Amino acid sequence: MRSSKVFVGVLAFLVILIAWSVFNPEVGDVPQEDIAESQEQGNWAEPVVQVVERVGPITVKIETVRDVLVDQFFFYEVRQQAGIGSGVVYREDGYILTNNHVVQDADQIVVRLPNGQSYRGEVVGRDPLSDLAVLKVEASGLKAAAIGDSSQLRVGQSVIAIGNPLGQDQTVTAGVISALNRDLLVDPENNRYLEGMIQTDAAINPGNSGGPLLNTNGEVIGINTAIIQQAQGIGFAIPISTARQIADQIIEHGRPLRLGVLGGSLTPALAAAIREQAGLDLGVERGAFITRVIPDSPAAAAGLSQGDVITAVNGEEIAGMNELRDAVQKAGFGGRLTFTYYRGRDQRQAEVSL
Repeated sequence: MRSSKVFVGVLAFLVILIAWSVFNPEVGDVPQEDIAESQEQGNWAEPVVQVVERVGPITVKIETVRDVLVDQFFFYEVRQQAGIGSGVVYREDGYILTNNHVVQDADQIVVRLPNGQSYRGEVVGRDPLSDLAVLKVEASGLKAAAIGDSSQLRVGQSVIAIGNPLGQDQTVTAGVISALNRDLLVDPENNRYLEGMIQTDAAINPGNSGGPLLNTNGEVIGINTAIIQQAQGIGFAIPISTARQIADQIIEHGRPLRLGVLGGSLTPALAAAIREQAGLDLGVERGAFITRVIPDSPAAAAGLSQGDVITAVNGEEIAGMNELRDAVQKAGFGGRLTFTYYRGRDQRQAEVSL
């Protein structure tokens, strides 16, 4: 009796198995070679893997040497200080985009490609205000970066960072865009900000500076620049739209187009705070408030000074620094602008040649 029950149970199982196979014929038809190929490839089709394999050659290692004075109590000794950063192949004819702080004050610069080739790097131009610099190496036919559009970025978008953190070549990290249009205070003494930055949680460490932040299409959307050291998962990149504009100006003119002022946008609340804390008698409550004028700049030549508030450019009112910056870029190299500004309660005008 027991054996007959077992037989009936086995028979029922076989009937169910056959029926399932009839209605799912593809399951039993997978070629063994396809299974083996799938197991061998693993997750090679993942977007991050594909991006890294495709754009790895655009990320370079930048090694620098600086001469520094070391106090030895009774005398000073000159020692060489080594530094490491990253860069992006901007053009196939040897132009490299990186951070200003990577190459600032460097006495020697070596650019190393992922294939092992190395070149002496020459500084074409630097822009401390945006923390960008362009190098030139004597090479041609390099694989240049595909440039994306940072104006189309969205919070939550997947991103990939490649660089040389702490000298670990071609290190890859991934994350998302955490926020956009962040302003990062980098020089409190001079009230200097890096403006409009991309915030990301993709790990960025010393040595990543100057390397690319990429989208999943393999396009450069930012230049990795800074971290908040007392935090985890908070890194910043310069939008590629900003970096591209400055890089092109440096390559063509040897310098970026700058008015030569630092400051911020004046609001009624800020004006009240300045009056109360600094004791300045401001005549207006809106405009571009100047906190510092760079020596030997167009602004200095025009007589602008700390504490001035620019309220109009060529007769058109401006609300703050963004409008002032846009007017300067629109005028271009060699352009002339007429500023209406207030020094205290006195309204004045200045002619500026860029």
